Amino acid sequence: MDNGQAADGLPGDLAAVDWDAASGECAAIAEAWADVRDLCLEENPDGLAAAEARLAREWALDVAATERLVEVDRSLAFRLATHGFDAAGRDAAGAAGLGQWETDVLALLADVVLWLLDRLDDEEEGPAALEPELLLELHRRLFSLDPPGTDAEPEAEDDGDLAESLERIIDAIPTPVAEPAADLVAAWLLYAFGQLRPFGAGSDRLARAAASYCLMAADLFPLTVRREDRGAFTDACAVAHTDGLEALREVVTVCQRRSFLQGVSTLGRVAAEPEDLSGVLSVISDQFRSGAARLRRGFGGAMTVATEVFWHAKGRVSGIEADLIEAIDDGSGERRAFADYSPPDHPERRGWHRKQVIDGVRRQGYFANLRNFSAWNRIGLDTPNGRSEILLSFHAVGQSFRGVIAAVLIFYRKRGGEIYDHQVVSREPFQVNFRDGVSGALRRFDAWLEPSMRAALEVWRRGE
Repeated sequence: MDNGQAADGLPGDLAAVDWDAASGECAAIAEAWADVRDLCLEENPDGLAAAEARLAREWALDVAATERLVEVDRSLAFRLATHGFDAAGRDAAGAAGLGQWETDVLALLADVVLWLLDRLDDEEEGPAALEPELLLELHRRLFSLDPPGTDAEPEAEDDGDLAESLERIIDAIPTPVAEPAADLVAAWLLYAFGQLRPFGAGSDRLARAAASYCLMAADLFPLTVRREDRGAFTDACAVAHTDGLEALREVVTVCQRRSFLQGVSTLGRVAAEPEDLSGVLSVISDQFRSGAARLRRGFGGAMTVATEVFWHAKGRVSGIEADLIEAIDDGSGERRAFADYSPPDHPERRGWHRKQVIDGVRRQGYFANLRNFSAWNRIGLDTPNGRSEILLSFHAVGQSFRGVIAAVLIFYRKRGGEIYDHQVVSREPFQVNFRDGVSGALRRFDAWLEPSMRAALEVWRRGE
């Protein structure tokens, strides 16, 4: 819309929602994930089920932590998402202190996402519809467990007002024929539920579940709003009535990027080797079936795009190098800046900085595959205080390459051959997949690189 009024209305709101806006990056993620998911349905359906279960647990943890139902730090949450919420999973994650009620709540929330996935799989034809009945059922499922010592349901409007509020929220979304972008629909639900609050204190949880349903219906991922996202989420909600939901859409997109990397990394785990000749022949047959082989050949498109981004990055880094040389030169000869690089899959340099990359990316929640694709740009800074390095690493994602390449910006210092103050300074990994185009990837890379490099240089400056 462009008339300054919210779509078919929440009275008094001024969100100029452009329902015709293209999905952009989320569209490429959805197409790539749908292809990878179909491939896994053929080759490793159990692995796909495990990946979806992990994504459901990730969503459950973020919802529970946001609403203070469970108090876990990020590293423990990562382990719980990986290993599960049952007794065995808690032991593996080192979460023995997690109470039974907390475990039950987490399992309940994860079951909601898996139930929604089953519901989507049962759709015979056409896009899945968001209906008031679904939202009411979501409410029942999400609140079937209450904290110990509480008996009351979250405060909500009476039945008549509730039905009217739900219809106003849903009716604002254009009909399925128009196919509005799923990330925009998700942003709208988050905003509209926050304004009308039809389920009282439970409206935010319902909003995330409803947004997740619409995202999953478009081959995307359940919405996760982590603690580190809360500030951006709150700020986006505050300006949603004036920016046409653009900031909220960006929050949704950030969550999709992160989940996509984790999903591809999880699905890329190498399967156990077959134990006999017939097993090997079966694997070979699966690998070279026409559909699977054609899709794998398409994965190479990510390498083509990532290579273009790498050379573009080299030019940007060279410019930063020149500026740094001028900025730190004090005439003493004791301060210098330099830049070097390794092009994609250089036979000698590709393994340089391997430990720094592997350790940094592990904390980002995915596996860096330097075997299928590896390239880097580096800025070095030598001063009387020692050597500091800013490393821009490009690498494939997942132990088995699925057409996704990521990049992170890492900062560390060196003294006496030891690395210390090692940290990933980019807020999130940059990524391209085999459905991306070069122009869009370059535009996103420039927007990603500037704040990441600024953060790296600020870390260095404060330590000098």
